[in-house]
This record gives sequence, structure tokens and C-alpha cells, in this order.
Amino acid sequence: MPSKKTSRTKKPVVSKAPEDPARHRYTEDEMDALIDKAWPEEKVEAYFRAEREDAPIPVVHDFAVMRPQTARLAKALADMFPGQFKGVEIGAWPPINAEDGMIDVIYLGESWIVQLGYDGYEPSRLGFVNATCDGLDYLEALEIDCGSYQKDGFDSYEAAFPLTDEDREEFIDYMQRNFNRPAEKVILVREDDREANQANGDKVVPFRKPS
Repeated sequence: MPSKKTSRTKKPVVSKAPEDPARHRYTEDEMDALIDKAWPEEKVEAYFRAEREDAPIPVVHDFAVMRPQTARLAKALADMFPGQFKGVEIGAWPPINAEDGMIDVIYLGESWIVQLGYDGYEPSRLGFVNATCDGLDYLEALEIDCGSYQKDGFDSYEAAFPLTDEDREEFIDYMQRNFNRPAEKVILVREDDREANQANGDKVVPFRKPS
């Protein structure tokens, strides 16, 4: 008698997508090796010499070459303030110092900049976003801490906008209220300012004129 064979349907082999290098969490040893290769001593010296001599800052305008979070925020600002987008300075990868991470700088008109800080060991992890303009006191600038995003389940790398809904609302509101107000600006009342009227929320103060 012919032997009975049970036909089994083979499960299709699903090939695992290659890991995106930008989403890799690098170890200290891996980063040390990358930095040693990318930043020989002469290149480090040239970098800091350019900083000391105020060499022109290289900026890009092509959103496709920016980090995804930076590109989405830059595009939003370009749409929000037509004609005011001046380009993006892309923080070098690998960074000179992994502990310092990378900072992308979005340049806008009216001397405004928006900075996005990234984790030096995990390039896809957004650490902070801040907005300020020339002459603005650091206490009056907007600083958004994005450090808990991944822990809270928000993926800034994949999201349509790199900030949570709450932080996005705060960021857009701050920029819209302040960007086109050269004579005065609205700042957030500091919670530790006992003399401030917290019930009024924000307060208006004049720009400090140079002495």
C-alpha cells in the first residue's frame, strides 16, 4: 500500500526588513569606533577653527536630506511663515562627542531659530525642541522636553508631526504670537515668579533695547 502522506502548507518565509541605521541604538564602543573614523584630529581642529572664525554656516533647503523630524517641523514653519524659511544646519553624524548629541538648527527670518536636539547614541530619538530669536533672554524662549516621548509611546520619527498634540499646540501658539511682533513679545509666565499674576496666563513685555 502506498504510504499516506499528510500535505502541509509551508508558511511563507517573511524576510526581516533591514534595520534603519538611524533607528539603531549604538553602544559606547560602537560610537567610539564611528567617531574615531569620522573625526580625525585635523578635522576636529578645522571644525573648531571655523567656529572661532565665524565661518559661514552651511545650510540645506531640501527637506529630503534632513532628519525626518527636522524636515517635518521645517516644512510646517515654512508653510506657517511664507518666505521666512532660510534653511537648516544639519548636526553632524556621527557627532564629535556622543554625549552632546546632534542639534539641527532651522533658520527663519526676523533672527528666529528653532533647534532640535537628538540623542548621540540613538539618532532617531528627539530630545528637545526650542525656539528663540536674537537678543531674547533664555527664560523667555520656548523649550519643549521630548525626552519621555518614546517611553510614553509617542514615536517622533514616524509621526506626521514630530511633537505630541499638546506640545505641538504650545509650539505653534508660541511661534504665531511672537514671530511677527518685533516691538513686543508675549512670553510664558514663569511658575516660580511669585510676583507674576498667574491668573492672567501670559504677559506682554517690550523688547529690551540695546544700551
